Formats: sequence, structure tokens, C-alpha cells
Amino acid sequence: MFNSKNSNRKMKKIFQWEEYLNWKNLSKEQKLNFKRACLFPFLVYIVYVLLNKYALAILLLLGLYFLIRFKNRNKLGR
Repeated sequence: MFNSKNSNRKMKKIFQWEEYLNWKNLSKEQKLNFKRACLFPFLVYIVYVLLNKYALAILLLLGLYFLIRFKNRNKLGR
């Protein structure tokens, strides 16, 4: 089941919170990934607030768009 021939293969670390404590020793890519991971919940919250506030308006605009598109499609077929 497990391939023991590739034991020298370098595994990518997913949960490396202990390494983030040594900020000076991190590479630029690791620092950027950490900053993205910290800012992602804020982005999700902003999207949630906007969708919660403007959900009805977005649905109405989409409904109007598809209604107009459907009516124009029928006019071109005649």
C-alpha cells in the first residue's frame, strides 16, 4: 500500500505553525502564505456582509437580466 522506495521524497508541510514562530528564518514565500492565511477570514467576512446586505438586489438584477435575455432570444428566432 505504501511506497517505501521513495522515502527520501520531501513532503510539503501543511500545518507549520511552529515554523511561523521563527519569523526571521522564514522564506519570502512562507511569509506571504502566512499573511494570506491571516487575511482570508477578513475577506470572507466582507463578502458575507455584502451578500447579506445586497442579496435581494443581486437576485433582482440577475432575474431581470435573464428575463430580458430570454425575451430577446425569442425575438431573434422569428
